[in-house]
Amino acid sequence: YRWSRFSKLQCSPGEMLRPTGQDCTGLHEMRDLGKFATKEWLTLKPIGFSLRLLRNKIWLSLYKKARTEHLPLFLDKVRSLEGKNIALVIAFEHPWALDWQLRMAKRNLVDTTILVFDNSRRDSARLEIERVCRSNRAPYLGLPANPTRHVNRSHGMAMTWVYYNVVMAIKPRMFAYLDHDLIPVAKISLEQRLAGQPFYGYLRVNPWAWNLWAGYCMFDFSMVADLPLDFLYDFSRKLDTGGLNWDCLYRNYDWKTMHMAESHHVMVREPVSGAIRKVQVIDAVWLHIGGISYNTNFDPKAQFFRNLASGLEQGASMPAFIIQDGQ
Repeated sequence: YRWSRFSKLQCSPGEMLRPTGQDCTGLHEMRDLGKFATKEWLTLKPIGFSLRLLRNKIWLSLYKKARTEHLPLFLDKVRSLEGKNIALVIAFEHPWALDWQLRMAKRNLVDTTILVFDNSRRDSARLEIERVCRSNRAPYLGLPANPTRHVNRSHGMAMTWVYYNVVMAIKPRMFAYLDHDLIPVAKISLEQRLAGQPFYGYLRVNPWAWNLWAGYCMFDFSMVADLPLDFLYDFSRKLDTGGLNWDCLYRNYDWKTMHMAESHHVMVREPVSGAIRKVQVIDAVWLHIGGISYNTNFDPKAQFFRNLASGLEQGASMPAFIIQDGQ
């Protein structure tokens, strides 16, 4: 069984900007066996990682071929976006957060069209998310039912399905993946962030490898269109969703020579109750609610962000709610 066509493919690092000198031949798609510690061998971790990688590749291969009856009509509606910039949002179970994102994007995202892909498990959530997209005039497509309940695996499979079934059909100038709880609270041009690089985003680095956070990453389509992109995780290298792109893409670059996103945590006071919470802000533009796809993690902070959303939509700017030193 050809569980992975990726191992047969090669990329051309000569077409890349600032490559490190490595190429994409002989992909092994997990940490080099020689880099596993003795303790890891004694607990058979390399074998476990290999088996899970094989399983994930089989599931992904099958899922990429899954079809939804609405895909042809969706592609007809978005074909006009060829050569333009698109942002891909994988929605999951939380219509309110998506609604806030889309409303703020209409105000602040200046050069990119958001497309929404629904990976929710509950039919009720899908109906509500589709309604949210209609009210915000955002193209919506419900994804095929995802066979896994593992959050990272489900997200990576959804991202990969969207890439091969939608992005490759549209052929945009630039495409970005945005988490559904990433809210643009100030004006931003994604094309300016990419700024001539093959990719841009929020960096995740560890001793074995690095990748871009799946919730905020963007790519020049012309620079990656010939690569076998795979947005599954690589836990053998401690890389989260999107980590399997290390072999065919990221390892050919030195991130230290590139411009990458900045992330800060700030203390924010919402305007209704005066409650204070530490909030992640990326590139001084994107407010990240964080963790809402995990069970009921959003419940304790839902009212805080609803109140903050109300204040922003009444005309206040985000700095008005940030607590400065000494306040």
